[in-house]
Order: sequence, then structure tokens, then C-alpha cells
Amino acid sequence: MNRSGLVLATLLLSPLAMLAQPDLHFDKNIAVTRQGNDLDLAWAGGLNYPQISRIDLDLDGLKDMVFFDRTDNRLITLLNTPGGGTGTYTITRDFDEVWPFRELHDWALFRDYDCDGKEDIFTYSQAGFSVYRNTSEGNTLSFELLKFRVNCEYVFTDGSSQIVNLFISSEDLPGLADVDGDGDLDVLTFAQLGSYVQYYKNQSMEEYGTCDSLDFVMRNACWGRFAESAATNAITLNAACPFQIPNPEMGTEPTHEGTLEGTQDARAHTGSTVTPIDLNGDGVMDLLLGDISYANLVALYNGGTVDDSHMTSFEADFPTDDVPIDLPVFPVGFHLDVDDDGDHDLLVCPNSRSLAQNYKGVWYFQNTGSDSAPNFEFQQEDLFQSRMIEVGQGAYPVAFDHNRDGLMDLVVANDGYFDPSGDYIGKLMLLANVGTPTEPAFEVVTDDYMNLSTSGIGTSMYPAFADLDGDGDQDMYIGDLEGRMHSYTNIATGSVAEFQLTQPNVAYGSGTVIDLGRQITPHFVDFDEDGLMDLVVGEQNGNLNYLHNDGTAASPSWTIVTDSLGFARTTTEFGSGFSVPVFFSSEDGTRQFLVASETGTLWHYSSPDWNPTSAWTLEDESYLDLREGTRTGLAAHDFTGDGIADFVIGNFRGGLSFWRSDAPSGVREEAYDATLFTYPNPSTGRVEIDLGTEVPPGSRITVRNTLGQLILERAVTSTHIILELGGHADGIYSIRCEGPGIRSRPVRVMLSGGSR
Repeated sequence: MNRSGLVLATLLLSPLAMLAQPDLHFDKNIAVTRQGNDLDLAWAGGLNYPQISRIDLDLDGLKDMVFFDRTDNRLITLLNTPGGGTGTYTITRDFDEVWPFRELHDWALFRDYDCDGKEDIFTYSQAGFSVYRNTSEGNTLSFELLKFRVNCEYVFTDGSSQIVNLFISSEDLPGLADVDGDGDLDVLTFAQLGSYVQYYKNQSMEEYGTCDSLDFVMRNACWGRFAESAATNAITLNAACPFQIPNPEMGTEPTHEGTLEGTQDARAHTGSTVTPIDLNGDGVMDLLLGDISYANLVALYNGGTVDDSHMTSFEADFPTDDVPIDLPVFPVGFHLDVDDDGDHDLLVCPNSRSLAQNYKGVWYFQNTGSDSAPNFEFQQEDLFQSRMIEVGQGAYPVAFDHNRDGLMDLVVANDGYFDPSGDYIGKLMLLANVGTPTEPAFEVVTDDYMNLSTSGIGTSMYPAFADLDGDGDQDMYIGDLEGRMHSYTNIATGSVAEFQLTQPNVAYGSGTVIDLGRQITPHFVDFDEDGLMDLVVGEQNGNLNYLHNDGTAASPSWTIVTDSLGFARTTTEFGSGFSVPVFFSSEDGTRQFLVASETGTLWHYSSPDWNPTSAWTLEDESYLDLREGTRTGLAAHDFTGDGIADFVIGNFRGGLSFWRSDAPSGVREEAYDATLFTYPNPSTGRVEIDLGTEVPPGSRITVRNTLGQLILERAVTSTHIILELGGHADGIYSIRCEGPGIRSRPVRVMLSGGSR
């Protein structure tokens, strides 16, 4: 693809503006304020359901923050700067491409298993977990795959044993900690079937005298002598263990007290979080337990010893002496020193994937005591989130000059804010541009623009703006979850827009109500250049609908031409599509467009004749390799005044990122230190790769599908590599060279006939 000849157009004026193709750079420094407060993490991209760890990313001696968000398997990083406290963290995108960050899925925790002071990665992999060892040196962060699916010696009730994968489900979050105090990392996790926590002891210190191995053996089938109900999150202490292993590390068999409904029945364990933590400073490990169906954390207090764990009491609504955790659903605790005062604090987040708190979901309890005598005091329910643009689930920015001052503002749609009732609340946020034509700055005016949350439209509202009545100002259509559109007329007498609903459920010229599927994203564009604004509408299924305007400048009338515009479709075998179109054209007049998608990438199409019923050319499924998360939205406008469009990209985590077309001081340009050439392209399966130069030892060739999922990895042993991709599905694959200190630009290869 020739990148030099593309130009981007906004959709707010009838002529397509001619702009050069952007060479984009992430800019974290575009100012955003809310109620007079600076949002210094505004463009971090939002958080919904994060799993939180600390690791020294830039190897400067300070532990930084990493958030693995289960919403879209995305890793968000914040860099720690000197000064201490929670306010010293800043946005960084320098580590987005560190391998294997983009391959992590379901859950990921950073723990130092080999006691070298560098956190390693523990992450889910096929009914168990993988471990990536931190191999960083100098100032370069790097990892190597140490073990795919860690094994253990599983002990049966008769004392026999078998080497199997150490099972942890994709929904649970295990406890990874030094349970027995010998210096190596053990595992606590719920049994696959049942209500008991199993203890897998790491034999590294016993076998080798060091902590640098992962040699697990099951040492207790009912660690702590308690059970969680299979029907609720109720706890039974001193629970009998009918399937205990011989000679467990627990002392004598307890006397059963009470009855536990459903004890060790055939029902599968549905989801729990395990946080090992010494809550009272007595040197033995207590637990915080979260359950998939409940909003509270249960604290269990260990009245036993290191070698004889015995939970003797519990606190159902922890912490009862402060603000009890109430975080629907599936809460999990993270015990880490977030404020750098030397004592471990407590952060609590939902471990869900949906239908949970999505904008006030990082509860911060500061440890005002010490690790030997902890005292957790509640500080806030939206740590870090309060400093971001955060609109709950989904963020879809649309450019609109709401006050006609010549500075383009942003209206941000969403899928909804979480509400304890269980129903999401749909709103639009208005970000007013209060900067200059070359230096944008935004102010959050309201998170409920035009009070549309009370309109009855519901969730997943998506706005589009155009002058539909010929009076010189911009009117508004709202697309909704059910596939309908609602017309609002701008009745403002001054410069600030004021909208009035004039036609709910907009109809075609024939009188039939327009219904275009689900979760539609309307955009106005003069498609056939007849002076009237037409509609191109994306939807959940990933296709594009083209509605022609047969009316007049003062009164539109709609006719559907096709529901498969250009036969463009962002659907893959992994999802629905969720298409969001933005149009642009080349300097030679060839019209093209981008479509934001469920995969999180921008799909780039072109067409020589702009025929709505002919097949357009898919140029790229990952335009500029921008990947901000799943279900992206895109607003394209020249905010920085250089004649080239900037991008504001939203994602399913409810946040935004700003990508500017000019390169201000301090904005990092990505360096590419390797070059590769592939042939043939397209290919039926066999792909040959030539590297333009020698690469460092440990480099590898990676092949990813359009979702960024790793499908093949090959060590680089020479400058000429042959890959066999036969058997993989037809489509476009991204091939690149990655290694210590180097990374090539991706090369897209079309595989056609590879699966036949």
C-alpha cells in the first residue's frame, strides 16, 4: 500500500476535505479538565475490569503499574515517577509492543518467582497457566516463555500421584504467594469441582535450595479446613474433607462442625478469586475470597501456623471496621504498595467480563499501619479512573462543534454506565475544545449531553451531526441499540447547539420505520455528491448500510440502497463486527474509508468508482497498526492545525486515546530496527522470509491473525526463513520480526487456499 497518497475527510461538511495521510503519534499531554481539575491520565484509555500488578517497566528502580483488563485482554501501563503517592504515575505507551503483552488473555499476574527482583508473568493457558520469565537487562524490558502449562504432582486420596497440568480455570484468579514462608512461590486455588481451596507447595527450596524453580506438589486438598458453599458464598469452618490426601500439611483431621449444603457435589466450581494476605500481622497467611455472584469480599483469619493452616474465624463483609466492599460483581483484592510508602495497600476491582461496575471499579484502601500491623482505610472507589476520560463500557467519539467557535469538540457515546439495578444507563459526554486551532485542550462540560439519559432511547446511543433542514446549523440523529434512529433538530437561537426531538423512529420515504439491526452507528456523508447528506450506518453484524437522501436541502427523505455497502464487513470468526465507518479519499480522487471494528483495528478499504453495490478492496485490516482495544470508535479531525487529520480512538474499556498527526516535543516515534521481506504474497500456505540484516540471538518471527492473536512463532536461526501456514484459515496475517531491542514493521500476507 502506498501510504503517501491518502487523505482523510471529516464527515461534518458536505464536501470531502482533502487532507494528507496522518503519520500518527500518541500524545498523552493534550490537556483535559473536569470541574477545574486536570485529568492527567485523560488519554490512558479507561479501565473496566483490571487485574493489577507492579513491575519495573523502564528499569529505573521504581515499580510501575500494570493493569490487565479482562474487557479486551489489554495491558495498560502507568509509569512511576519520583515523589511517592498515587499521583506520581503517568501514562506510558512505550511498552505496548513488548512481547508477550499482546498475547496475554483471561488473567495475568506479575510475580517474581525466581527472587531476582524482576517480576515474571503468570497467565492463563488451556486449563492452567504459563510463566514468562523476566529476562530484562540494561534498560530493555524482555521476557521469554519459561513454561507453557505448568505441571504439578497431583496426589490422590490413596497416596498415588500423577504429573498433570496445575488446573486453574479461565474465570478464577489464583493466589500466588509464599504460603509456607520458605522463600519460593506457592499456589492456592479452588478445586475444579467443589468448594475447597487446594494448596500446591513449591518444592524449589526443598529440592534445590533456591527459589528459581516451579516444582509444585499438591500438599493439601482442603487447605485452611474451611469450605465455601456450592450454592452461595457462605463459609463453613472446620469442614470435613472426604477426599483429603495422606499426610497433608495441616496437622490432624479436624472435627466437622456444621453442615455445608452441597459439599463436594458434582457441580462445577463457577468462579472465585483468592488473595493470600496476612491481615493481622501474625506471620501466617489469611485469605480474601471473592465469588462470581456476590459483591463482597470474605476475609478468613488463619488461627493456625505456617505448616498447619486453620481458618478459625471469618468476616463476611470485609472490612467491617471501615467501608465494607460492595463491588458487583466478582470482586478481587490486590495486595501491593501503590503509594510507595513501604507498606502494602489493598486495591479491589471486579474480576468480571461484563455486567459489573465499569467506571468506579478500583477501590483503594490505604494501609495506614504497617505490613506487620496492617490497617486498611478506604480512600476512594475510582483510583486512577477519576483521572481518566472514563465513560463506562464502550467509548465512541464523534467530532462536533457544539458552540460554533471554529474549534472541533467531541461528543463521546457509550454502551452504558453500570447501575446497581443491573441495567446500564446510556449517556453522551461532551468534551468542549477550549484550546486553540493548533493546540487543542478539552473540558468535560457534562457526562449527560442534552440529558439524553432520560430520553427513553436507552443504552448504546450513537450521534451523527449534519445540517438537515438548510438553516446553517448542525442537526442530530441518534442511533440506538435496537437499530432505529431518532431525529433532533437544532433549535438554538445563539451559537450553542440546543436539540429538540422532532421525529422518533425515523422512517424511510415510504413510511416504514428504519430498522438496521442492532447497535447502529450512523454517519452523514454526501456519498453521491449531489449536495444532500446521505447516511452510511454501521451495525453489530459488521456490515455497512447505505441510505440515499432523496429529499431536499430542507427535508431529507431516505431510501435504502444496500445493506452491504462495498461488501465491506468487519466480521471475523471470533466476533460480530461492530462496524463504525469514517470516510476519506486519495489525492487522485480515489475514495476510500476506514471502519473501526470489534477486533479493535481500523479496516482500510478503497474503491476506484465509489459504486455502492460493487465489492471494494480491503487494503489493510490494521491501518497504521493502531490497536487500542476491542470495539473501537474513531473521530478524525485536524485538531492540531497542520492540515492533516488527528485521530481520537475510543475502546470497549470506556476510554479514549489521542493520536496527533504532527510530532510535538516529547512524543515518542516508534523505532523499527529490523526489516523483512516476504514472498509470495498472496500465498497458498508457504511463505519465505528474507531478513535485511542479522538480528540478535533470541529474535523470533511471529505470525498473528487480524485479532492480534499469536498463531505461529519461529526462532530466527538464519536470515532466510520458510514458514508453512497451510491449514490456517484464509485471510490476512501479520508477520514481523521481534527480539531483544529490535522490532520490525509488520508485513501483511494474504493467505488464500491455505486451509484446502
